[in-house]
This record gives sequence, C-alpha cells and structure tokens, in this order.
Amino acid sequence: MFKTTWCLALVLLASSATWAQVPPLLVGQWEARQISLIALQNAPDSVRERLDVPAIGDLNVAIMRGEERLLVDFRADGSYQFSVTRGAQLVRAETGTYSVAHDTLYASSPGSAGGSSFNEQRLSRLTRRGLSLVFLVGSELPGVVEEIEYRRLKP
Repeated sequence: MFKTTWCLALVLLASSATWAQVPPLLVGQWEARQISLIALQNAPDSVRERLDVPAIGDLNVAIMRGEERLLVDFRADGSYQFSVTRGAQLVRAETGTYSVAHDTLYASSPGSAGGSSFNEQRLSRLTRRGLSLVFLVGSELPGVVEEIEYRRLKP
C-alpha cells in the first residue's frame, strides 16, 4: 500500500510539474519595446478597417522616447511585479503570481484593479533577450490579437 501511494504521488508530482511551471528563460526583468495589433485570418473587413488605433501608436512613440515604461519582473518563485510609469509618475503597480502551461502564461493578481495584466497570454517568442506575448483583444475587435514585445533588462 505504501509503495503504491508513493508511486502515485511521484506520478502526480511529475505531471503537475510539466503542466504548470516557471520556465527558467522567462525569469528576469523585461521592458516593453512595442505593442502591435494583428488581424487574424478570420477578422472581418469591418474590423480590419479599425486597426489604426492612434492610442497604440502614441504609446509606441512614448515607449521609444522613454516617456512611458512598462516593466515586468518575472521571478523564479512564480511571483511577478509589473509597473507602468509615465514620466516620473507611477500609473499602474501590480504584483501577483504566474505559471506557464502549454505556452500560455497564467497569472493572478487579486489586489490589482482589473486583475492580472498577464493572464492567459500566449508566449509566442521567448529567447534570452526577447519575449513576445500575444492575447485576443476581445469583443470590441473580434479576430484581432495584441502582441507586446519585450526586451530583457536583467536576467
């Protein structure tokens, strides 16, 4: 009985480790470099016509000039800290927990307005120096994803 229980516990532990974990390559501090809207093949023409969103263009210019910073620090213990600053003013501060399963980032930030900024985002690229997260925009732009590209600041 003990041997069977022990073996079952090992199998469960191994399967949970492969289901949700913290990829070592993701751990570190990342800064947003560019935000893009991308129409998927199933996006209707009426939605494609609305993809020129001035607010995103303005945000990208502010990011390039260093006027606005989006920083996230993914830690090895499964916690993260996210901040958005505009000039010297803190616009958003968020802390929470995260894990990755099947190339999808799952995050929780119960103390933050609107919850986590990272929940259910797909890791479309993860290298030593670059990270791209992709997620569906939502019902206001069906068939459109938002992609945020980050560069590593600190490992």
